[in-house]
Amino acid sequence: MKKRLIFLITILFSLFITSCKYDFIIPVPEVPVTGDVSFATNVAPIFSAANKCTACHKSGGQYPDFTAVNAYGSIMPALVNTTSPAQSKIYTFAGPTTATHTWKKLSAGEAAIILNWVTQGAKNN
Repeated sequence: MKKRLIFLITILFSLFITSCKYDFIIPVPEVPVTGDVSFATNVAPIFSAANKCTACHKSGGQYPDFTAVNAYGSIMPALVNTTSPAQSKIYTFAGPTTATHTWKKLSAGEAAIILNWVTQGAKNN
């Protein structure tokens, strides 16, 4: 009986010592883009930032090609719906709440920039 009690205390103590710790990650608030959204300065950098999209979607990789040179030509018109911007595949497929694109997702701020760009007519500016 005494051996079992010592064994139980040892197990409980080891579980206490090796318990998990969770570090809370506080999201950094993103400032939404107001006014005109430029494809070259606001939208295209989203695709290449930290190899977010261009890790797979590059020249010779998966369609569409999101490299800076080819991004606009690959996106338009197949992935953009200017009559119903919220239905654009460029916005819905890798957005923050999607379940279809599991590798990398856009943050809420990045998705808002893309939606704003499509709403403004998806210009190549």
